Amino acid sequence: MLLGDMTWPDFQRRAHGGYAIVPIGALEPHGPHLPLASDTMISEHFAARLAHDLGGFITPSIGYGIATEPYRLGGTFPGVISISGTTFTNLIADVLCSLADHGVRRFVVVNSAIDNTAFLREAARAFTDRVEDARVMIVAWWDVVGEDFRDALAAETGVARRDDHHAAMVESSLVMHIAPGAVQPDKLTTASGHQPRRMSYHVYPLPPAAATETGIVYTADKASAHLGERIADQVAHQLEAAVRLEFNDPHGQ
Repeated sequence: MLLGDMTWPDFQRRAHGGYAIVPIGALEPHGPHLPLASDTMISEHFAARLAHDLGGFITPSIGYGIATEPYRLGGTFPGVISISGTTFTNLIADVLCSLADHGVRRFVVVNSAIDNTAFLREAARAFTDRVEDARVMIVAWWDVVGEDFRDALAAETGVARRDDHHAAMVESSLVMHIAPGAVQPDKLTTASGHQPRRMSYHVYPLPPAAATETGIVYTADKASAHLGERIADQVAHQLEAAVRLEFNDPHGQ
């Protein structure tokens, strides 16, 4: 299922009529408890499950993305390794075009870093303008997890959805399930009781009141691997259903 593990005849057989599943992530801080590559790990996990359930092949991950805004990260911390919007957009478009040159026409881009989204859309627009018979679906786990599921999870845990975003309960739980050896659960709680100021707009430089000591802006205390397994199963099921719907594919390949 991994493109990099295939020979060229293997790829040639799969390219026509199959799905290219493209995992997209980022390299950036996720508090003191999660690895820098959390977004990439999550995308790779769901890409693998989708390929298993639906068919198709997985391209090499693109693990460099657009830098997340400091107010979402809780400040400026080491580990933001990003590329410019122009470079990212061109990279995605070039990869899609190269795959299309070999006959691929169905693409599922699995993204787990929110700041990548607008640039992924731009790349997909440019690509489908060039390759008119291609179809690209860009999807993140939070797009398909389901509103009712998230509401029920909030009621069950007591963690309001407004407190559950970057590196918080749901995302932390997913990584604890996907890559337990990469998580440091003893650092889930912030070092102080300081509640950072939250903003819905952007200010440069970041106001001191919006910064944190650790990079935990939201609530991560209730995260667990068991919760992550439940979330992962829900997302995988909903992701497969969404792809089948958009590609009119009831049986997969």
